[in-house]
Amino acid sequence: MNQRIKDLLRHAFHSSGAIAAVRKIERHSLRILLYHRFSMDTARLREQCEHICRCYHPVSLTLVGQSLKTGKPLPANSLAITVDDGYRDFFLYGYPVFRDFNLPVTVYLVSDFLDRQSWLWWDKLQYSFQSTAEQSLSVEWPSGHKQDFIIETREQRRRVYEEVRECLKKVGDDDRLRLLDQIPKRLRVGIPPSPPPEWSPLGWDEVRQMSREGIEFGAHTKSHPILSRISDITKIQDEIAGCKARIEEELGQTVLHFSYPNGTLADINKQSVEAVIQAGFCTAVTAERGLNSRNTDLFLLRRVGAEPDGATYYFQELLAGIVDARGVEARRCSLP
Repeated sequence: MNQRIKDLLRHAFHSSGAIAAVRKIERHSLRILLYHRFSMDTARLREQCEHICRCYHPVSLTLVGQSLKTGKPLPANSLAITVDDGYRDFFLYGYPVFRDFNLPVTVYLVSDFLDRQSWLWWDKLQYSFQSTAEQSLSVEWPSGHKQDFIIETREQRRRVYEEVRECLKKVGDDDRLRLLDQIPKRLRVGIPPSPPPEWSPLGWDEVRQMSREGIEFGAHTKSHPILSRISDITKIQDEIAGCKARIEEELGQTVLHFSYPNGTLADINKQSVEAVIQAGFCTAVTAERGLNSRNTDLFLLRRVGAEPDGATYYFQELLAGIVDARGVEARRCSLP
């Protein structure tokens, strides 16, 4: 089937009212939308916001937490909007659009990133691959396996960067940090103290301004490690509670919401969930795709990932639940 026929069929599907029918079936489910980055071209994002305002009931994460804790139902087709990491492009491009539509948003901040103590680690890795003049790279993984990569072309560097990034998510935290120190050196790249503008963080003054204007801020750890890969429970607690305390220090208000770095169930363990609870958070979100019911664990909420410049039909299908990998209800007792 060629693309033109596929497009015609998809248009017919949307015109038939099928999306509205699915949305009605899932009207008691909570959608939590997940964004990361924003660009200066906001046309598609505005279309997405128009669709949200027309078809859903936007709610804050605080209202979500209160509802799931007390059992009081949310309005039909409730939807919350979240943004991870704390890049400055949210302030420049995303925030003005959400403000125009009066949409509540929760932004999860990596506190060391905002404090300019470090880049987000995958950006540092990407910068290394983009900037190197080397044509090969050897990496010895913690298992002892040595892997050789060819990085002669831009496309090869991109592919190898993505492969190495995903591998680093699966090793112990100490090994990840060691390799993040070694790889730029082997690529003969010096890492600047501050990231380039395209990877720059929000400023605390910008965070305070948006907070005064209704944006809610949550915690996303101090340095964005993979929590399940940390063996020291005190480090897990410091990453979680330390981030919360730092944001509260800057904002002068309690931080109620947490987002697990990377966010799949493989990245979360019982110790990290318990640390979130002990730190005093009211909710915690994952990156596991799916909709939420009244029985969903407050500290393992699922989200629907979206791109602000993504295709309109696909975005509508995501929110309705048509491409929802719902799966089995996530619970703390099932965590590794």
